[in-house]
Amino acid sequence: MRSALVAIVIAAGCAQGASPQVLVEVTRADLVVGVEITGELAAVDSLDVKPPALGDTWDFKIAQLGTEGADVKVGDPIVSFDPSEQMRHLETLENQAEAARKDLEKKRDDAALARQNETLAVAEAEAKVRKAGLKTNAPPDLVASVEQKVLELDSQLMTLQLEQAKAKANQASQSDTAELQKLNDHYQYLVKRVSEVKGDLAKMNVTAPRAGTLVFPTNWRGEKKKVGDGAWRMESIVQIVGLGKMVGKGEVDEIDMARVTLGQTVMLHLDALPDVQLRGSVESIAKAVSPKSEADPSNVAKIKVQLDAKDGVPLRPGMRFRGEVEIQRIPAAVQVPADAVFVTPEGPVAYRASKDGLQRVKLTLGKRNATSIEVLSGLSPGDRVSRIDPQEGAQ
Repeated sequence: MRSALVAIVIAAGCAQGASPQVLVEVTRADLVVGVEITGELAAVDSLDVKPPALGDTWDFKIAQLGTEGADVKVGDPIVSFDPSEQMRHLETLENQAEAARKDLEKKRDDAALARQNETLAVAEAEAKVRKAGLKTNAPPDLVASVEQKVLELDSQLMTLQLEQAKAKANQASQSDTAELQKLNDHYQYLVKRVSEVKGDLAKMNVTAPRAGTLVFPTNWRGEKKKVGDGAWRMESIVQIVGLGKMVGKGEVDEIDMARVTLGQTVMLHLDALPDVQLRGSVESIAKAVSPKSEADPSNVAKIKVQLDAKDGVPLRPGMRFRGEVEIQRIPAAVQVPADAVFVTPEGPVAYRASKDGLQRVKLTLGKRNATSIEVLSGLSPGDRVSRIDPQEGAQ
């Protein structure tokens, strides 16, 4: 009696202009059972641009950044880093180099003056030796024996003083040469460092090493770099990509990981282009799971999807997608939308439309996916069923 009443009520509602969206048709088509996959597109042809390698410098600050999605040519500026630290270091090195140059020049002047004085001292000592030699070479009969002995001793003394003057000059010359070499080495080192830091300053303005499109990769927190952000030396700031071929970098829930295998078909829909469907296959599966993000610690498995060619579709790296990895395909399955099947104590039922209203039908169900359920018995293709449970409306 209650079922008859429900049928009458629904029939009356349909007669009064109930929305046609309440009823859906049972169809026969391939039923795809799949695992949900989400992710974003990435370019196959891609070049990471990182901060320059500058000696012991590992931390940088972004001062300028190109426009994401812009097409660049070789030599176009793409990112600049704050050079303040390098400029301060350069100023310090230039001051040190100038001081080292002055010390080197002063030492050269002092050494040159010392060589002149030493040369003069040696010349004076040589003159004294010659003079003493003349005296000692006088005829013995003209010089008393005692006086002759004194002259010989003076000559020996003058010779010894000459040797001492030469030795002192040679030692001073060697010492000055060593000190000049040390000062010159230090000065040349500072000159080299000044040149290196100037080169580092030039490297702070990074230009495109190849043509392509600028893409800003996301870090593990899902953030992209912007002006003012810090950057680590090994961190990718931007990517220059070719748009000719894309792959899908996706994620599946940890509980579904065991159901995914290489080569399975993948169907994807892009958030930015909802009318576009992409087809591909599973190319690789990560061996371990990882947290989805800093905000969502649930574990996911990383999946790489090889995409089939899609001409005329403006695909871009970073486009988000959602889709399914095809785990099983049931050909020619009778299927009904999942929201048209209702659970009752007696089992699953549907409400089939007839000329007398809605008829409650018990169902035997098979496989299902996120939107549809396979019907093994109870309904036939072409039947129309209600998305609304009429018994809830009649209570």
